[in-house]
Amino acid sequence: MARKTSRERFEAPNQYAGYKVLDPEGHKVGSVLELFVNLHDEPEYVRVKLGLFGLRTALLPVEIVTVDERRRALVLR
Repeated sequence: MARKTSRERFEAPNQYAGYKVLDPEGHKVGSVLELFVNLHDEPEYVRVKLGLFGLRTALLPVEIVTVDERRRALVLR
């Protein structure tokens, strides 16, 4: 099975703002604020708002998430 590149997994990076971020068990851990791309316009990091009030943020490498379009979520591996 061929592994998808980050470009294939994130076809339109701007569309993911507001998506939920879920742990592997499906529990919400935050929401997507933005995607950061490299010089080749390929997604590299996801900025996630964390916690109940969203006062903290974290950068996650795109390699550790998969896109679930049905749930409008990024799921941590």
